[in-house]
Amino acid sequence: MHVNLKVITCNDYFSQVGRKIDWNENDKSKVQVKQADEINKILATEVSIHLLRDATGICGSLIDTMVGIRRELIKKYETNYETYIEYNDFY
Repeated sequence: MHVNLKVITCNDYFSQVGRKIDWNENDKSKVQVKQADEINKILATEVSIHLLRDATGICGSLIDTMVGIRRELIKKYETNYETYIEYNDFY
């Protein structure tokens, strides 16, 4: 199964807006690892939702649960950092 999403990792996400992640945690002008990890959590739910929608033989409530988890992660991200930008148009 192929994941056909524009953004899958935090590197993909931040490169969309021309920002780099400070993996060495010594450059405060870049995105910090903790923020990048929060984006990865959101994107992991997006990939999961995408895969669950393409799978057969599963209950739709699993997708609904993942959508709810994603919504909560976005809410937390926006409270702690900035507005989450939607790049994956599969809803």
